[in-house]
Amino acid sequence: MAQFILIIREDLSKYPRPKQELDAIVAAHMKWAADLTKRGIFKDGNGIASDGRLLEMINGEIMVEPIRDVREGVGGYYIIEAKDLQAAIEIGKECPTFKDGDLLEVRPLGA
Repeated sequence: MAQFILIIREDLSKYPRPKQELDAIVAAHMKWAADLTKRGIFKDGNGIASDGRLLEMINGEIMVEPIRDVREGVGGYYIIEAKDLQAAIEIGKECPTFKDGDLLEVRPLGA
């Protein structure tokens, strides 16, 4: 089995969201993580806060800047095990927040 990262991309124009809506999104992801765990394919995962910093070298100096948010932000990730990329894609299709406008990247981990 190979490992894959499922990266949740959110439409930042929909934020801030009402607390009740955010709670429902978090609950949906916790339920999905529990299901993936029962199936033995969930390895790790977490939400990612919107704030943070971007480190970039400009003219030989490391600059620390706010993250350059355009339209999408990374809301969280799952690390799963699957037979191959196609199997990981099929698992990714189960993401519970597509209806909320989320996108999901599926990428293999490791070299």
